[in-house]
Amino acid sequence: MEIVYAKFRAKAEDFIVEEITKDKRVCSIKNLDTTFPKDEERDFLWCDLIKNDIDEFRALRELASGIGKGIDAIGFAGTKDKKAITSQQISIFKPSVEKIKSFSHPNLQIGNFKWNKRKIKLGFLDGNHFIITLRDITPKDAIKISNLIKKTKFFPNYFGKQRFGSVRNNNDEIGKLIIKKKFKEAIIKILTETSSNEREEVVKARQKLAKEKDFKKALEYFPMYLKFERNLLYYLSQNKDDFIGALKKIDRKQVLMFVNALQSKLFNEILEESIEAGFDFSQKGQQKIQLIGYKSKDENTKVGIITKEIMKRHNLTKEDFDLREIPFLRISGQLRDAIIDVQNLTLEINNDDLFENSKKITLDFCLPSGVYATTFLENFFELDEKRDNKNETEKKY
Repeated sequence: MEIVYAKFRAKAEDFIVEEITKDKRVCSIKNLDTTFPKDEERDFLWCDLIKNDIDEFRALRELASGIGKGIDAIGFAGTKDKKAITSQQISIFKPSVEKIKSFSHPNLQIGNFKWNKRKIKLGFLDGNHFIITLRDITPKDAIKISNLIKKTKFFPNYFGKQRFGSVRNNNDEIGKLIIKKKFKEAIIKILTETSSNEREEVVKARQKLAKEKDFKKALEYFPMYLKFERNLLYYLSQNKDDFIGALKKIDRKQVLMFVNALQSKLFNEILEESIEAGFDFSQKGQQKIQLIGYKSKDENTKVGIITKEIMKRHNLTKEDFDLREIPFLRISGQLRDAIIDVQNLTLEINNDDLFENSKKITLDFCLPSGVYATTFLENFFELDEKRDNKNETEKKY
């Protein structure tokens, strides 16, 4: 299939994500109701969180700090993109109503409040609604690729690149070290592995720690905004060589993210090699692939044989995921759709208002929970995500 070049996320408004809740409500970025419910208070306040060009975990930390709560008091169903405008449903445990009413942040809004007796947990959503604008496309390519998109019924359900770390792209490698019980090596990798995508001060801090190996001293020069790393450093400075304890102490969601990334890596390889081998996932009863865990079944099917070969190649067994040293990282495994159909797809071609003599394509569609929009787009476009500084000034927050 021919791939067309397009500018992707030239500005945050080009990538809009609206969560679809379990009861099929779309968390719209428009018409946010900020009035407070008059019904009796319960343990959890449910509301919509709209964020603009800010990382998910940073957004949650800033919200928690702004309302005087710890980050663990906030529940959410799924992480949303940074370079985007997103809306999602969250829950807050026993918040101060006055602090909720007075909360203000340049990149965050909350509203559509209601009380509930339950916390919102990961996976508690139906899907996501996307409105995505792709830019700097030649008029000829715009017509050609639009016709192709309209004819597409299914696409492979790969995990997107962000699953593996948008900056250092090493989440799956860290996950493998963790489930192989190489806890020290995993933490050293988290703290010291560098990337050209990181700020210079971060790279220098990681390199200095790799050389000096002094966790306590590193707290003096590691940037304050690296809260995840600083939490590890603080614990290890107080509890020498307790690497298991360090992983247990920090935010569970972020540690789990590493092991989930390893599952995703294996899934992508199984899917890719199965497609290359000619397996037809559109057949009824053959539309899923295992996300490997310790309860995963050994199958002698075509896909099962490929799965065994890939696990052997990575020197992994399903028993590796039964990590009893850190109980919340025991992963039983589950099934995931191998192919996805795009729902409610509409498409518009217009003149590009940012790039001269070009067209922009705006896609409006819905995807089930856990499916990446970029995975769908990469079937048709070579996505250039470098921002044009002339067109957008970086937001400060």
